[in-house]
Amino acid sequence: MDILLNAVYKKEILNTYDFCAGQWKNGEEEFQECKALTDELVEEKLVRYNDEQKTEIKITNYGRYWVVQGGFLIYLKESEKKIKPSRDKHNGELKEELKEARLKFTHYRIVTYWWSFALTLISFLLSLLNLYLILNRNK
Repeated sequence: MDILLNAVYKKEILNTYDFCAGQWKNGEEEFQECKALTDELVEEKLVRYNDEQKTEIKITNYGRYWVVQGGFLIYLKESEKKIKPSRDKHNGELKEELKEARLKFTHYRIVTYWWSFALTLISFLLSLLNLYLILNRNK
């Protein structure tokens, strides 16, 4: 992936299949691997497709930044550092608290829904009664 990312950085726009054909042996598996690598780079938003057929890729500013910082491996190390702090020992307790809060709020929503439904129904019946009284008074 680092080779592909650096090649895109040097050329700005790169035809992935031409690059893969020149870089590795010609074979169905190599092209599928190259397509998978390209899709992963696009998913990470380091590059984007430049055409509708998804054969050419163009590097993004985010991709340029990571190539200048040291490449794809540095990108992976930095993104791993961001993920690690969220894995705390208190994470399980927090999840339990969040579940409890969600259940309480869901209960309040359900109760509030039925109260508002009942009030709406009473209001509708009162308006029908009012309409009936107005029509009977005119006769």
